[in-house]
Amino acid sequence: MRESKILLFGFNRSAIEIGTRLQKQGFSFTCIDNDASLLPRAKKLGFDLMIADYSDDETLLSFGIGEDVTFVFTLFEEDVQNVFLTLSIRSLDPHVDIVATTHTKDAIHKLQIAGASTILDPYQICGKRIYKLITQPEIMQVIDATIFGEADINMEQITITEHSPLNNMLLSECYPTQNYNMLLIGLHDKELKKEFIFITEGHNHKLDHGDILVVIGKSAEIERFKMDFSL
Repeated sequence: MRESKILLFGFNRSAIEIGTRLQKQGFSFTCIDNDASLLPRAKKLGFDLMIADYSDDETLLSFGIGEDVTFVFTLFEEDVQNVFLTLSIRSLDPHVDIVATTHTKDAIHKLQIAGASTILDPYQICGKRIYKLITQPEIMQVIDATIFGEADINMEQITITEHSPLNNMLLSECYPTQNYNMLLIGLHDKELKKEFIFITEGHNHKLDHGDILVVIGKSAEIERFKMDFSL
């Protein structure tokens, strides 16, 4: 096993996926939750799950926080649990790397204040990170299975058809978040050899048949957008 002490708080789909990836890469880790009913599932999947009261500082210290823990993942489905745990861990160790998940935009600022090193939020993935995801499908698969999959949130590439009302429109005129609960990241431009243009760079870009929009949102909203614009 590779030398790195890692704690995963919250035993759910995200923890299982991340734990599986860590195992394949040779890392050892400990899964922790306060729900004893999860033990049979953990055992069936081959995970050692510790049941503990993570709200107690002494318990957190007993796991090695403040001593030899290098990474902590807070993966609970309730944002309030992730914020509380992040705050508690950061108060005990100012240097440990804390990777926190969030399921609402409102929790992002709270996690930042609480001391999270990295916040995994599908609505905030942008810039070079998005480009890396798009150009490396294997990374996209990991994110899809862990973060996006948790809340039925997906990243999708939508090709503009010849008969779509979007054909020949300006990008600024069709920005989907005005009427749809989804986020437009940017597009691949057909005439520029499918160069990726971020929404912040190409707001007045003219859309053409064959251009590919890259969006993030719930599956139902993406499908509604595609139906409304004949995509």
